[in-house]
Amino acid sequence: MKSILTKSLVVIFLLIAILVSGCAGSAEDDQIVIGFSGADLLDDFQIQLHKGISDRAEELGVTLVHIENGNDPVKQASDIEDLLAQDLDALLITAANPDAIGPSIDKATEMGIPVFTIDSAANSEKVMNHTGNDLYCIGYREMEYLAEQMGGAGKVLHVNGVPGMAIVTWNTDGVEEYVTEYPDIELVQTAYANWDPAQALAATEDILIAHPDLAGVYVISEVMTQGVIQALAAQGLSDQVKVISGGYAPESQEWLANGEIIAAFEWSSYAGGQAQMQRIYDYVVDGTEPPGFSALVVYVHTPDGEPFEIDCPIGDWSP
Repeated sequence: MKSILTKSLVVIFLLIAILVSGCAGSAEDDQIVIGFSGADLLDDFQIQLHKGISDRAEELGVTLVHIENGNDPVKQASDIEDLLAQDLDALLITAANPDAIGPSIDKATEMGIPVFTIDSAANSEKVMNHTGNDLYCIGYREMEYLAEQMGGAGKVLHVNGVPGMAIVTWNTDGVEEYVTEYPDIELVQTAYANWDPAQALAATEDILIAHPDLAGVYVISEVMTQGVIQALAAQGLSDQVKVISGGYAPESQEWLANGEIIAAFEWSSYAGGQAQMQRIYDYVVDGTEPPGFSALVVYVHTPDGEPFEIDCPIGDWSP
């Protein structure tokens, strides 16, 4: 009798162990995994963007697999191949090149994996949602603000990022739209400095040789602004040339306090990253359809007064 009872208890314990093991396996199977092919964490914008994404992923219990793409479309394509092999529930991309990323997006969607983009968009109708800056409007508004500070006339240098990236192209288009409407502002050059302060320094030096009467510089991102500031200081033109910069990291705040720039445009990248991760989660879990485009809020900081939000979008523009 005792032997039978003992054997029965053993069987019961084995059944419980199997059930527990099965439940644990189900929990693991239910784990949401999101791949993120993102830009290199070179500046405050990208650092805060990634932090917002990863913080919200942790809050939601999502496994985030992040690979930096190096702004290299060939590397990004290889990285995404690796990500797609990891049984993803969704794929988030910062496109190194808006056209080259197309085949990777096609493959993901063919595998039934929804694709979202953030910061730098892709030329693909298969993307569920793009979240990022309306850099067309930002380019227009920053030139508008710079022109006001210059008294409505003068020569301007535009320092932009990597040619071919969607956000860079949009920014160029916004700047050019403004100067087309206001011919007293002369855009002497759009210099593509590839997110490199040394290239921004060299480009500014070259422009100052050809245009010593330069009146303003608009830098798309603070990662390049130090090079512009150094070039102007070397020529003793810091007081003559007004500089506005994208970004509001500690460096930008210091430049603003020191009078080395006249305005800093703050991207709300942390909040944008959190919101995009929430949109992805809601789609994966509940099937909640996201909007096609979600713009980040942008604030202007000046040496005087409270920051103010820029008025975007312009017209019916969208990516």
